[in-house]
Amino acid sequence: MQQQQYTPEKTELIRLHAATCFSMTQFINGHHCPKLAHLIVRQLSLLVAHPDLEEVSASRDMYLQLLEHWQKVTSHLLEQQAIRSQTAKFH
Repeated sequence: MQQQQYTPEKTELIRLHAATCFSMTQFINGHHCPKLAHLIVRQLSLLVAHPDLEEVSASRDMYLQLLEHWQKVTSHLLEQQAIRSQTAKFH
């Protein structure tokens, strides 16, 4: 069986996609941390901006939708963290 050769850019895209999926899996499995959500936003931003995705608009659109969702998740988590912080100050 012949192994497929990838360009460094394609290899980077594959690794970034895998890392993003792993981060989202960690979050879904209960690690609801604003830092992790922010990392996911950063990873998705890199995927959206990746030059190899310019030719694959469906993938780029999917990553854009995910980016918008995770930006909202991150914002919500930061708001909740701020509320908890304020509540702790008054107790």
